[in-house]
Amino acid sequence: MLSSHAHSYYQASAQARPTYAPLQGWQRCDVCVIGGGYTGISAALALAERGYQVIVLEAEQLGWGASGRNGGQINVGLACEQSTLRGKVGAQDADKLWQLSVEGVALLRQRVAQFNIDCDLTDGCLLAAATTRQVRDLHAWQRDLEQHYHYPHLRYLDGDALQAAVGSPLYQGAVLDQYSGHLHPLNYLLGLATAARTAGVRFFEHSRAQQLRPQRQHVDVHVNGGHVQAQQVILAGNAYIGDLIPWQQQRSMPVGSFIGATAPLPAELAAQLIASRAAVCSMQFVIDYYRLSADNRLLFGGRASITGREPRDLRATLRRRMHTVFPQLTGYDFEFLWGGLLAMTANRAPQFGRLGTQVYYAQGYSGQGVALSGLAGLLMAEAIACDSQRFDLFSRLPHSPVPPGSHLQTAARLGAVAWYQLRDALGL
Repeated sequence: MLSSHAHSYYQASAQARPTYAPLQGWQRCDVCVIGGGYTGISAALALAERGYQVIVLEAEQLGWGASGRNGGQINVGLACEQSTLRGKVGAQDADKLWQLSVEGVALLRQRVAQFNIDCDLTDGCLLAAATTRQVRDLHAWQRDLEQHYHYPHLRYLDGDALQAAVGSPLYQGAVLDQYSGHLHPLNYLLGLATAARTAGVRFFEHSRAQQLRPQRQHVDVHVNGGHVQAQQVILAGNAYIGDLIPWQQQRSMPVGSFIGATAPLPAELAAQLIASRAAVCSMQFVIDYYRLSADNRLLFGGRASITGREPRDLRATLRRRMHTVFPQLTGYDFEFLWGGLLAMTANRAPQFGRLGTQVYYAQGYSGQGVALSGLAGLLMAEAIACDSQRFDLFSRLPHSPVPPGSHLQTAARLGAVAWYQLRDALGL
């Protein structure tokens, strides 16, 4: 399941896509981007618009990784709380990071409009609370964003307003963010790639970068079938980057995430589930996230795998959870079921960095990368164009190292997940 998304709803409903030949022989460019997802294509587009000659290498097909498999939710903020950021970097930098995250959503919306990308862009995300503690935390979160960051797009829902927005018996309250939203993630990526190709970016698929060799004035990128000589390199493989980033610099770990899509639902039933048409995310540690597609399928995700492997009885487990959230769907199953890897950091903030002076990377969006990854690509393009101030703001975020192959580390992560799952079950 983790190695392929051939059976995903996104693949089945994707627009016609061009195919790109594998790299062969010797190629030269200003910037070589490794990874054909949101981060890499966003960087390539921003660089091409500045006049750089750019090559993008993708080991599989464009959008093969998390960019073509994710839940489609577009969120402001980082995956960690703003209060956590203030404690790590101070109030001033935390404010700048928040404003940049809002810019990431604005950038996505601007590109959809500018390049006429048909990706079912829909307004609204709901953060839903199922316990008294979660309602308390939800109120605190809303107050924090409104008082510290003057974010005007939040509306608290309970009672009839909540039931009118999302028809689940589980929730006691929710906050609707009217500026965030959701989209068809693969179609958005394909539209972004078309814009980049029009700007002059050259794409090569089935072209896995195997080794980087920095030289005095350039970097040699060795690929199966050839190599690229570039002045600068961007590593944008996220959870699929392999060992191109040395483990000493790695601050993220691969985590499995899984989604099912029902058959199209009757319009009346779809309206019972999510009349607001907003995307929904729960507040448990092991979250549920779901939304309606343009053709009224319920796309329901969750059941993260810390080990990166597909859980046993995934279909039954995810279906059971869907029926708990929406008893109206008892008897409904998934027509599509798929999964993939995302990169998560210990503090859930993204990791930006450099390897020497010629190689840039961004990764570890921790499940909140649809908008952040596009912003990351833009900021790396800025840095290469000699304006690294905004990139450096992210690169200063402190991260704990992630040593490879640590059984103790995996055991500790599993223990932590078990503890938080117990808290969720007890409503603590």
